[in-house]
Amino acid sequence: MSDAAHERLTPEDLGLPANGRMPIRFCPAAQWSPLVISFPHVGLAWPHDLAPEPPVDFPRNADYDVHTLYDTATHWGAACVTAVYSRLVADLNRAADDVSRRIVPDHPAPRPRRNPGIEVHGEEPEADRDAGRPGRGVVWTVAIGNVPILRGPLPYAHFRNRIERYHAPYHRALQVLLERRRRRFGFAILLDAHSMPSSVGPDLVLGTLAGRSCDPRVETTALAALRGPVWSESLQVTVNEPYRGGELVRRFGRPQQGLHALQLEVSRGVYMDEQRCRLYEVPRTLSGTSPGPDRERSDHPPSNLPPNLPPNLPPNLTDRTVTGHGVTGPHRAPIPVGPRRGRRLAELHRRVEALVRSLTDYGLDPLGAEPTARALP
Repeated sequence: MSDAAHERLTPEDLGLPANGRMPIRFCPAAQWSPLVISFPHVGLAWPHDLAPEPPVDFPRNADYDVHTLYDTATHWGAACVTAVYSRLVADLNRAADDVSRRIVPDHPAPRPRRNPGIEVHGEEPEADRDAGRPGRGVVWTVAIGNVPILRGPLPYAHFRNRIERYHAPYHRALQVLLERRRRRFGFAILLDAHSMPSSVGPDLVLGTLAGRSCDPRVETTALAALRGPVWSESLQVTVNEPYRGGELVRRFGRPQQGLHALQLEVSRGVYMDEQRCRLYEVPRTLSGTSPGPDRERSDHPPSNLPPNLPPNLPPNLTDRTVTGHGVTGPHRAPIPVGPRRGRRLAELHRRVEALVRSLTDYGLDPLGAEPTARALP
């Protein structure tokens, strides 16, 4: 396909029946670049046929509205994949076998991880299962706030249904998109976008599995964009501390094969009220952001307005809204903020956009048409 804006993902691409419901939302880029952005934890929906729906606060269990920080990403050339369903259905940033026998007793080969993003070869000892993050493998047993969400053990058949309908299709979507870009440019880059509680400490955490998931030049480029030469507001940026990356970065970060993956965690306290799960109002100075003189892009300016509702939305989403790249409702008006918080929010938007621009430009000539000698093998 010649036009990036016409790129599509079909149910067949995701390993689903031709008429299967898509558990993702895909937003194509305005023009080609090596970059794909993943939003695995922003979904708020619960499948209507996966009863019972747990009595939990779904926004609190999500990386709530983190995709709104990337509103200009498709404009700069990033294709975006967003989860529709809650991570409480299946955590897309965990391995498909990251579950213990305590949760799925008849699982033929469970491999629970103490740390997501680290490969294991065999089942861990009983004493180590769920250590450090109890009940939060690929299927959670308790939601945030210690709210139980599973009534007893989960039969393997039900577990497999969750993997095949929600987990595997998301991973296949990323695989298809990254492979298309590797064929076009010789390499591809995945940016896995997350948010973290403000209590963690830093404002931004770049994760590269301690340098194993991407070429050092990609990490250096990303870090330079996040830190910048001079920023008006101080935001703390750390690398691989305390988050190194999860399963998506581990699976798709194979630099020796031309696949480079990074994870970005953003402090929720900078862009939202964590208690009420409401976004802070974006300062007016950010509205109408232009591409800038250094690299001309498409004729379609970025927009903060919600796009049309995606097809095949689950029937239980009628009371929710769709904004940015995914399902994020129910709608909650943004909260006006004071000057200092507004400056920090504006700074966060600028740094995220700088990161996206640096990765969409990576290895391309000034016109963004062809890979050059800077392209990675």
